[in-house]
Amino acid sequence: MAFYTVLTPPPDPSADPADHLGRSVFLKDGFAIFAFIFTGLWLLSKRLWLALAIFLAVSAAIALGGRAIGVNATGLALAQALTGLFLGFEGRALLERKLLRKGWTLAGVVEGRDIDTVERRFFESLASPTGAAPARAYAALMPAHADQGVLGLFPEPKAR
Repeated sequence: MAFYTVLTPPPDPSADPADHLGRSVFLKDGFAIFAFIFTGLWLLSKRLWLALAIFLAVSAAIALGGRAIGVNATGLALAQALTGLFLGFEGRALLERKLLRKGWTLAGVVEGRDIDTVERRFFESLASPTGAAPARAYAALMPAHADQGVLGLFPEPKAR
């Protein structure tokens, strides 16, 4: 079973509410194989411009710095593969953060075998009698004082 993070787009008053939920994005948690193999192209296709600029700068630094200090071609290829490996693991998180910065909302996390099952479970949870989306249902379970920023085993904001 895989976990999918569900993000809904920012509200658009001119759009149909049904279309609003239809534009939801389901991001599968896990390793992004295409981000590992085609790192630069994957960043371009997802429009992660800042991450692409950083990737190009790191790649240039590895290539130029490695040659300057005398690293052989195998070492340079391994260093480039490690940057691809990092983006394979963190690519989905970068995409999620980009969407959240643009005003998208985290609607929940859904588990399922494939994307069809996940979409069905998510939209069925919206149509449930409680009418609560998974993230709102989770927030309803949190204690009332959880948003006060107190950490630790004793979350009461009282001084001794």
